[in-house]
Amino acid sequence: MARQVFSELGYERTTFQEIATRAGLTRPAVNHYFRDKTALYRALFDSVKESVVGASVGQAVAQETLPGQLSAFLDAAVQIDSGDRSFARFMAASVLDGYRHEGLRGSTLEQIEQVREFVRLALRSAVESGEVREDLDIPAVTEMLIAILWGMALYAGFVGTHDQLEVVVDQFSRLIAGALW
Repeated sequence: MARQVFSELGYERTTFQEIATRAGLTRPAVNHYFRDKTALYRALFDSVKESVVGASVGQAVAQETLPGQLSAFLDAAVQIDSGDRSFARFMAASVLDGYRHEGLRGSTLEQIEQVREFVRLALRSAVESGEVREDLDIPAVTEMLIAILWGMALYAGFVGTHDQLEVVVDQFSRLIAGALW
């Protein structure tokens, strides 16, 4: 429930009372487990980061091609989020909260860096194997893919339905595999 509240209201406007009310608990019950809002937020953030980003990277690195890795990353994230958009909403909102609140920024940057490192390594491997051009601008393409991946998280959480997201991911996978033209 807390993940949904943070996703809807953002870090600033979320209160223990709102979380407790929606969860059917008392405010002291929430405080029993978390000393303050930041501790609760960090626990949620770490859990979502591990279950979405960590699991997605884990599945992606097993693939041998760049399109396979990027597709596996997105497919894994879509499956984790199926039926519960609060994961994608929280991930997208957490990036904004991290930039708005200095105390949360380190975790946000760490999460982005985890995805950035996965993309960077996948691109380097693709260059080394001859899968993509040798003169590929890895830093620029990495940032472009980061923008696309976080845009998809925003789309998954706030814009499209789960079925629409699956179609978008499928078309993106076809695009990077060179199968759309």
